[in-house]
Amino acid sequence: MAIGSLQKPFVAKAWAAAHPHSPTPRFRCGPGSACWLPPGHGDVGLTRALAVSCNAYFRALAKDTPPSVLKGTFKAEGFSSPAITPDLAIGLAGPEGALLIAPGDLLEAFERLVREPWPTGEAVRDQVLAGLREAALKGTAGGLGQRGWWAKTGTVRIEDDDPTRTAGLVMAVDDAGWAVLAKLEPGTGRQAAAAIAPTLARLRPGHAVHRIAEQSYLRYPKPVATLARPASTSVVQVRLLGLLESKHIEVRNLSASPMPAGRNFLGPGAMKVLHAGDRLGPGLMELRDPATGLTRRFEGSLACGRTPRGAYGLTATLTRREYVAGVLAAELPYASSERRIELGAAVLRFLAQGPRHGSVDVCDSTHCAWFVGRGPRVAWVTPRQAVHHPEEVIDPLNGLPDADWTAMQAAAKRPGPALWTAHCGGRPLSSHAVWGHGDTTVQPCPRHGPDQSRPWARDWKDADLAKAFGATVRGLQIEMDDGTWTLRIESGRATWRLRYDDAHRRLATVLGWDALPSPADAIEAIPGGYRVQGVGWGHRVGLCLGE
Repeated sequence: MAIGSLQKPFVAKAWAAAHPHSPTPRFRCGPGSACWLPPGHGDVGLTRALAVSCNAYFRALAKDTPPSVLKGTFKAEGFSSPAITPDLAIGLAGPEGALLIAPGDLLEAFERLVREPWPTGEAVRDQVLAGLREAALKGTAGGLGQRGWWAKTGTVRIEDDDPTRTAGLVMAVDDAGWAVLAKLEPGTGRQAAAAIAPTLARLRPGHAVHRIAEQSYLRYPKPVATLARPASTSVVQVRLLGLLESKHIEVRNLSASPMPAGRNFLGPGAMKVLHAGDRLGPGLMELRDPATGLTRRFEGSLACGRTPRGAYGLTATLTRREYVAGVLAAELPYASSERRIELGAAVLRFLAQGPRHGSVDVCDSTHCAWFVGRGPRVAWVTPRQAVHHPEEVIDPLNGLPDADWTAMQAAAKRPGPALWTAHCGGRPLSSHAVWGHGDTTVQPCPRHGPDQSRPWARDWKDADLAKAFGATVRGLQIEMDDGTWTLRIESGRATWRLRYDDAHRRLATVLGWDALPSPADAIEAIPGGYRVQGVGWGHRVGLCLGE
């Protein structure tokens, strides 16, 4: 079947493969841009362009991608692969017809999109996922009217004598990686999203869900197919040590009894090198990366896979109490019981929002929550270099007594923050201000005002900026793009705009993790570079952890 604009995420994937390490462009979509919206969408980046399904933006991406890369990307995802023009790539039919894909293959392609990192351009994938999330909230798929979905719509012509008749398609994927594809005929993509909204609650995992073995096409309101993973509220799946990209990790059994290891057992105190496909536990274990000396201890089960780059893909399955204790040990090891209960409740609310990594709930880095398990604690110098604090095994019962755990569970059921930050700087921010999506509500800080801002300043040298951004920087400026913090970077060839997380990640690879402590307030040119100033530490959203 033809799927129209549902192809656009894969245009972005092809562009990322052809432009490794390059920031995504911005594009001015105006009245003469040949977009489906005659007045145009204005100045858009990848995330916004995907949310509103801007033809002009994705046509520009397709034109900037070698045809062989476009063809190879679409073929790998399951599409028919004739010679691909930019219009065919964005879902428009030409004299030669349209690209076609089997509905079951399309479901699996979108499931991979939300579950699996891209070999090249993971930062671009982050923007794609943000665009799909925004589409489900206030873009072309806004008719879903529900949070917790990635979604994309498409509109295709119906093959009959009336050239104005169209069918609407909607693909919706939830935070567990469960996907549903529906078609409304006649209709548009927007109408299809609104039409399937009442059905999603019934089809979503946890209800009666069936996988259709024969991948035949069934028209709305029946789903084409479903790919479901039952949700669990008692355990947490954590992606471990992903930032290290290690290719050699050892595991040691710290339990007093043998630990299950596939069909065999690992004796008390015994050690083995992990291999893809290994499964261990449940039990108390220690992971160690010999290259860096980084060690992580926890009680639970472990599954070992491989990433597309050949590094370990480690997933630990823990009880919620074990996970919360591991976050408390990292974030607030010496705070009062009252403060720890506040943070524990926020962690539980965060988990209740659903998985953040497809089939895996969270990672152990600050992308989700800083998690050190039972220690030892570490200080991150760069995204891939950590320094141990004094070696110690953290006792989860000492770190999380029964009374505190009970209080956290009760507090988590009441309204409150689901995010937390190191220091609000006296001026907390909203999710929308930092990430461009989510709630615009600002969580007030009861502990800090403007007179307790904890100001900071950093000097960025031109040579370091050139390494971080892959080009000589001619100008830096902070913008509030639609109310969202944005770093505008001008080179001799192009202008890029990065949101806080993307800017922080790029700078950290060259200048260290503390190069951009929080969304900055001001930038000024100085001899040989720029001086950047701000307040607080972290993203400044949600519960302020204080000192």
